[in-house]
Amino acid sequence: MRKRLSTIMAILVALSMVFIVGPVMAGDSDTQTVNYAVTAINEINIDDNSVTLTVNSATAGSPPDQASDSSTYDITTNVISPATKKITASIDSDMPSGLTLQIDVTAPSTGTGGGAKTLSTSAQDVVTAISAVNEVDISIGYTLDATIAAGEVSDSKTVTLTIADF
Repeated sequence: MRKRLSTIMAILVALSMVFIVGPVMAGDSDTQTVNYAVTAINEINIDDNSVTLTVNSATAGSPPDQASDSSTYDITTNVISPATKKITASIDSDMPSGLTLQIDVTAPSTGTGGGAKTLSTSAQDVVTAISAVNEVDISIGYTLDATIAAGEVSDSKTVTLTIADF
């Protein structure tokens, strides 16, 4: 019985050492891995819902005058060089015979403007080489040219500006 009691006591002492010493052996610091991600941000917003272009005058013997109007856009992109973005422009359907619609998009501070471009259903580059930027109220200019062949016409076009990889 004594031998059994001393065996039990030895087991209890050993177990108490595990519970007392165990937590102390954990140390006074530890590390943890924190995973994070920032996804691509490519946002463009045209500030005005519409612009109106009306050709309503001409000099006798000369083609009709041009009409022009303007708007602005805001852009945010977090792309870092050497990768860059561009803005393309297109319209939802081709212009009727005798009419040409042009767009001139001013580049943000981190991009390059391409000057006036004639709009069609095929997307074309209007601003290139854009890197990280967050700007508002950047100019967009529109010009409508009409020839006599246009006749009398009234319609609308939807212009789409898209941020894409350059």
